[in-house]
Amino acid sequence: MPASLHISALAAGFGARPLFADLDLVVGPGDVVAAVGPNGAGKSTLLRIIAGEHTPDGGAVRTSPTDATVGYLPQSPPRGDETILEYAARRTGVAAAQAEFDCATAALTAGEPGAEDRYAAALDRWLALGGGDLDARLGETLARVGLDVAVDQPLGELSGGQAARASLASILLSQHDILLLDEPTNNLDQAGLGVLTAYLSSVSGPVLVASHDRRFLDEVATGVVELDLHQQAVHHYTGGWTDYRAAKAL
Repeated sequence: MPASLHISALAAGFGARPLFADLDLVVGPGDVVAAVGPNGAGKSTLLRIIAGEHTPDGGAVRTSPTDATVGYLPQSPPRGDETILEYAARRTGVAAAQAEFDCATAALTAGEPGAEDRYAAALDRWLALGGGDLDARLGETLARVGLDVAVDQPLGELSGGQAARASLASILLSQHDILLLDEPTNNLDQAGLGVLTAYLSSVSGPVLVASHDRRFLDEVATGVVELDLHQQAVHHYTGGWTDYRAAKAL
């Protein structure tokens, strides 16, 4: 069953300052919705709420189906002490799925009640997220994005451009049902932008992306949600950046 993202009456603020309220949004299969607005309007906060990393002031976020996996690539750079493989495993959800699978295996070995169901669910999730062949796919994906480094190399030893390509690789490796991207084009060169654009143009699941890259949004966005900080309003538009600006001018 294709996944979808449903947001209703969402409200959030930064301290005593409200960011947005009454935000309603549905992102369906194949939709790439761009969140736009000035710095400080709440785009990153919106993505963090959907990812479960920030509690909203009101409203609700749900996925259909309810067990759909949500992948979130934040704007912050990767941790320098992680290797490329560890970073990819964490960002694709495989690391967390592996930890649960290990615990479920131990529970099954110990004969704990309900361990068989837990083990089956953990195995299904690990496989669905691509845990079975992550190492092999990572090597192929690094070559695809032009990053010629070992998978066990710490991210702190990479240049800014190389780290951006490692982040791009984690997006391409993702097998999440729903994808949230915060400024994914930062530090990417034209070749990397081309790979990312082609990927998002072919992805089947819902994508919500925050970006200031107008050309990129024209290429990938099927819709725009504008967070108007000054008017404390949320507006919806169909199409990419150029369509959004034309509709807003009217």
